[in-house]
Amino acid sequence: MNITRPAWLEINLDQLEENIKIIQKNISSQSKILSIVKSDGYCLGAAKIVESLIDLGVDYFGLATTSEAIQLRKKYPKVGLLVLGFTPNFLLKESIDQGITLSVYTLDMAKEINNHAGEVGKKAKIHIALDTGMNRIGFSTNQEKIQETYQKIEEINGLENIEIEGLFTHFAVADTDDAFTQHQFDQYQMVYRELGKRGISIPMRHVSNSHAILRHRAYDLDYVRPGILQYGSREEDPYGENFSVKLIANLKALVAYVKEVPANEGVSYGLTYKTKTRTKIATIPIGYADGLPRNLSNQLEVLIQGKRCKQIGRICMDQCMVDVTGLDVKVNDEVVLLGRQGTEEISIEELAKKAGEIPTSFLTHFGKRLPRVYLKNQKVEEIEDIILKC
Repeated sequence: MNITRPAWLEINLDQLEENIKIIQKNISSQSKILSIVKSDGYCLGAAKIVESLIDLGVDYFGLATTSEAIQLRKKYPKVGLLVLGFTPNFLLKESIDQGITLSVYTLDMAKEINNHAGEVGKKAKIHIALDTGMNRIGFSTNQEKIQETYQKIEEINGLENIEIEGLFTHFAVADTDDAFTQHQFDQYQMVYRELGKRGISIPMRHVSNSHAILRHRAYDLDYVRPGILQYGSREEDPYGENFSVKLIANLKALVAYVKEVPANEGVSYGLTYKTKTRTKIATIPIGYADGLPRNLSNQLEVLIQGKRCKQIGRICMDQCMVDVTGLDVKVNDEVVLLGRQGTEEISIEELAKKAGEIPTSFLTHFGKRLPRVYLKNQKVEEIEDIILKC
């Protein structure tokens, strides 16, 4: 492979498509997918994710920031792009001009969008965000504020340069608390019905994140918003047995150095690990700058020759060491830090649990200096390597 490092992320686009088909098969036939590709597609490459999913009929994509949406718009001029978070005033004009859909959760924000849309000469599409209990962003649905929310949305609906295309909320505990999630959904439905009574028709309703997709068909609505689920993890949710998704990413490297050291030798910074007997050590050219958390030192295992090998000593910025005693390991042997090798597998759930995280957050650790190798039909289709671009 023409890559600039002996460490890389392999991304299986065939598995991505299979995961999407599994989601499509299990959700309501009336629902479509709004694919969440924020944080550069959970650090797997949003551009390639979008390219693969367009062929499966996915026509709307969710981003966290305006910059993410603008970058994608350069390559995909026709798909729907929704910024789920905050868009500052200085980016409104470009966002509207690029046909990017913006989330709105204050009246002042809507008025700014309306003014900029008038200057651009285009009608701005917006989605109204409702806060049904997460207390992050959104118009409040609690009893003290609900009438004010209705009045503000009515005023927004009357702005001449704005089209309210969607209405959404975000579940706080869809993976753990069905009762509170039902409460959030009921709050959302209350607002949707009341807006309808006030003559405000909203064609695009969406509330379900990955765990809601696994658990609740009643919440599918017009669109669902799969994030980590489409990338291949149920995050050990006991629900959703029909969602047999698999992780689309494998983290690999090559052995850089092999040596034997005697007993009672320290390894890596701080010499926190001491060999108990004569030990064969392999140095792997990947470290915490690539996304292996330093606090997982002496806790990780990797796969070499289909065997689990313990990582020893502190993880360095660019390297880590592994105990390969008893194996005939050589320089350039393949190492799997995430994924399958032979009959063994290091799962994203295993790594996340050791780090005290969830798979969603752990997956986003992997930095851009790791080349991305995209596989299609079991062959390398494309390589994304920032060094090659320089």
